[in-house]
Amino acid sequence: MDRKYFYLSQSLYGKKLTIKINNQGFCYNHDEIVDANKERFSEGGSAYRSWSINGFYSKTNGYPGWANGFIRKI
Repeated sequence: MDRKYFYLSQSLYGKKLTIKINNQGFCYNHDEIVDANKERFSEGGSAYRSWSINGFYSKTNGYPGWANGFIRKI
């Protein structure tokens, strides 16, 4: 799936997608990042508000540092 920015979504979870951010030169496995960071999306976590209210988490420039280990250059 091609996108223009880093994006994690409840609606995409479980679809085993690799997200490509061609204009920024990286890609990532969507479910792998969500699975490894469930505490961030749970109540009290740093991404909880966005995840619970909007159903997604996004970053328009680059990606969050906590996702660094899951990012691959393209």
